[in-house]
Amino acid sequence: MSNVLNDHPSIRPQTRERVLRAIEALDYHPNIAAKALRESRVTTICCGFYDHSPENIADPYRNLVQSAFMAEATAQGYDTTTAFLNSDVPRTFDAFRASFLQQRFAGVVLVGTSVTPERLDLFSRWNMPTVLLDHTEPSPVLPVVTADYRSGMEQLVTQLALRGHQHLALIIPPGDRGGSAVARREGFLAAAHRHGLQTTTEPGNWSSESGETAFSRLWSRTPRPDAVLCANDRMAAGALYAARTMGVRVPADVRITGFDDFEFARYTAPSLTTIHVPLAEMARAAVKLLLAEIEYTRSGQPRGEPVFLKMPVTLIERESAAC
Repeated sequence: MSNVLNDHPSIRPQTRERVLRAIEALDYHPNIAAKALRESRVTTICCGFYDHSPENIADPYRNLVQSAFMAEATAQGYDTTTAFLNSDVPRTFDAFRASFLQQRFAGVVLVGTSVTPERLDLFSRWNMPTVLLDHTEPSPVLPVVTADYRSGMEQLVTQLALRGHQHLALIIPPGDRGGSAVARREGFLAAAHRHGLQTTTEPGNWSSESGETAFSRLWSRTPRPDAVLCANDRMAAGALYAARTMGVRVPADVRITGFDDFEFARYTAPSLTTIHVPLAEMARAAVKLLLAEIEYTRSGQPRGEPVFLKMPVTLIERESAAC
């Protein structure tokens, strides 16, 4: 087979044709990447975004993860590339695999909370060094780096309960496949139930515009919530804007909180109480784990149980939920 693939002149045309038909039928791909890894020739690693739009360049989550990934990779002597994988577009996976087989990168940090078990098995079968970033559940086949999102929402609810709030609203994507949204919702509901609080949920889609719309709907109802928790800072910024345009005083009339602690959270008016998620540290840790996975591939050493690293989050109190 190798003589056929290398176009050796000693191969007869009939033999070549039979081998090529067999290669096509078996979907055979020479493992160029593994050979390159053994020879230490591939010095590029990939930051792969799963179900993130490449057009959404204003997304602070994507920008923060990508910049930390690049900084750590550079510090470790690696170049970087970026890919976008769409679960509904199979050709994005075909092109991604082809790039790996063509030794364009040595491994990937796959960023996304909604990677299905079937996709995880696929990456494992490809023998592609892979680390999952922000996948909220342990994987039986791949290392994972995530944050304790449930704990963060529990901290917010508990703080508001201690300050006498009785009716909390949560703005969050409905039916979101992402484990991060599920963990945040579960933390909110569990803590509210523990403190005996009334709850309302309102749909958003992670954008500032959806936070603005959701707050307007919440404030038009009776009874109104006395605190509005938003599943990310972008929706919280939209909620603050809606409150300001409607003449609602924050925090005097209602307290509003975010989640993630993006840089702009300290500059909103009022500044935003939120949960700090250590995304930069998570991305850097994922790069280090990926380089260890690449070493395993290079050496053929047996692997133990995949690492599951869940980083703690921190409540950041600012003006929007002040006493």
